[in-house]
Amino acid sequence: SRNSSMGSSRTARPKRSIYFVLGVLLSAVVARGAALSPQQNTEFPHGQVIPKVVCAANPTETYALYLPSNYTPDRKWPILFVFDPMARGQAAVETFHEAAEKYGYILVGSNNSRNGPWVTSLQAIPSLWTDTHARFSLDDGRAYTAGVSGGARVATMMAQGLPGRVAGVIACAAGYPLEAGKGPSKNTTFVYFATVGIRDFNFSEMRKLDETLAAVGVTHRLVIFDGPHGWAPKELRMDALEWMELQAMKSGRRKKDDDLIAAIYKKRSDEARQAMDSGDLAGAYHRLEALVTDFQGLHDVAEPEAELAKMKDSKELKQALKLETKREDKIARLESQYYETYERARTALFAPSNGEYERRQAIRAMRLPELRQMAEKKKDSEEGIAAQRNLYGVMVHCFEDSMVESSRADYGRARVDMEIAAQCMPDRGFVYYQLARYCALSKDSPNALAALRQAVEKGFADLDQLEESPDFASLRSQPGYKEIVDLLKKKNTS
Repeated sequence: SRNSSMGSSRTARPKRSIYFVLGVLLSAVVARGAALSPQQNTEFPHGQVIPKVVCAANPTETYALYLPSNYTPDRKWPILFVFDPMARGQAAVETFHEAAEKYGYILVGSNNSRNGPWVTSLQAIPSLWTDTHARFSLDDGRAYTAGVSGGARVATMMAQGLPGRVAGVIACAAGYPLEAGKGPSKNTTFVYFATVGIRDFNFSEMRKLDETLAAVGVTHRLVIFDGPHGWAPKELRMDALEWMELQAMKSGRRKKDDDLIAAIYKKRSDEARQAMDSGDLAGAYHRLEALVTDFQGLHDVAEPEAELAKMKDSKELKQALKLETKREDKIARLESQYYETYERARTALFAPSNGEYERRQAIRAMRLPELRQMAEKKKDSEEGIAAQRNLYGVMVHCFEDSMVESSRADYGRARVDMEIAAQCMPDRGFVYYQLARYCALSKDSPNALAALRQAVEKGFADLDQLEESPDFASLRSQPGYKEIVDLLKKKNTS
């Protein structure tokens, strides 16, 4: 089974020891506190993203940082710890920096936590907590976490590991760390804002999580958007921090701001009205429900309550909700069928007795080109959406498994996985970069160079990563490698 820090939710196996280890690490950090040192008193620029801050107590751990332009140590500030599944701390911080500037949040993005063995994230979390609490003036009641895909699982795990100290989680494209065996409960101490795209392979997981959070009474909101696996759109990331501000005012973690409440209420009311005017009755109904829930106790909600009561008796709404459920059920059923086809073929692919011909036949049996065609030509149909979810899910599955296989030096199998991933997402440069790595590690220089060239042509642009990676050492003396480096330099300067 795959590690639960990954984005995929399939074939999880419980491993409760994660929380024992995390609890020990975090308890030690919180208990001893963090003493300021001259190195930790360093001044940082305000209002700009700083790509790398080295943790004073553990120099192997670093993070990207954003301090609001009006930051001053004379007051206490909320902090948002952001996790990317590929340890891209700067990219994670940049995702939220506009919202953080507007609402006055310090942002921290780990440059170490990534998909893979849990130990990497388990080590990163205490280091981030210790270093930021030593350096900055933080509001002890307003620490938050956020993440996308596997990073969302890390963000949730951190909140679970620090009960009462993390006030809220923003989870995009994935939820709880499923393999850890510790889901939502009535004792959950943090609020939960989740987002997922309708074309995301984790869509069904997030809908089930929404139901579970509601059943156990956790304050939460799930927002669905039209998109694939990944971060929510910019406006939803702003909504997420606004929602956290509302929850902080409800709980008394921050002072009530009537002007801010009124502004957010108007924005959300207008969105519900726009959905109604466009004929999206189900969307309007969901927005009004959330409006009433989120503003109860903060703002008069008599108007949306009356509108909801009126809508509930509408035959049109009942029909719209029925069609919505029917469509979602059909997409999930088709997605499951597509994935079962892939799983059967994958089992045959790695049968010990198979030769090259049998392996190629197994890959063809996955029907990936057919799914790509369906995803492109029937983009908004149930079949097309199911195909999109499955293609991305298979790509992530193969990417994750290739990492495990590479750690065992099984580069041949890792290479096959990335060949499959490339069939799923033939326009992704990072897929071909990984394929090039495994070809190079397999001592197949011609195919490594061919895949590397495709990676650059399809968008891979990190020259430093390429030049510093020891995996390409066998290629660097070859003329083809120099041509690829020159091409990459030219693209980066054009």
